[in-house]
Amino acid sequence: MTTDKLLKSFLKISVEVEKSSEEFLKLSYNQINWRATDSQWSIGECFEHLIRTNSKYITEFQKNKSYSVEKANMNFKHTLIGKFVIYSMKPDNKRRTKTPSSFNPMRSVITESIAKDFLNQNKEILELVKNIDPAKLKVKITSPFAKFVRYNIGDSLLIIANHNLRHLKQAGRVMKSEKFPAS
Repeated sequence: MTTDKLLKSFLKISVEVEKSSEEFLKLSYNQINWRATDSQWSIGECFEHLIRTNSKYITEFQKNKSYSVEKANMNFKHTLIGKFVIYSMKPDNKRRTKTPSSFNPMRSVITESIAKDFLNQNKEILELVKNIDPAKLKVKITSPFAKFVRYNIGDSLLIIANHNLRHLKQAGRVMKSEKFPAS
């Protein structure tokens, strides 16, 4: 795989994330905070979880952006743990993962602007990624979920993109619930 292919894959998934997010922009406070059951997240909690998680990566992307005009296309290789985490974050993977408490949004106060807040954060990440130095995609970082897990920045891009899509599909299932409020 090349760095160009990796970045294009990230951007392709990010476009899908943006389109999926837009369907939640006009929901009311009641709809954003409605839960199918007490143990399931609301739509707002899905977005809050993504915002909390993605914010941990923004600093790494800021540290590794490039100011040069020319970007070299280089070979890129996923780390073994990165491949595993990317696969585990794919939307079609049915295996559930326990969310660390600092990333768990359960019982958070969520406003109806949460989808807009997420889209703004996503745009910030997209801009940072567009300016990332391809050579820095191989730099190892520590996972915000587990301090003993390390993968490279390139892996983190696909982890974020797939994780976003995974939880947006979860939010979509909430909206399609039989008892979802009409307003």
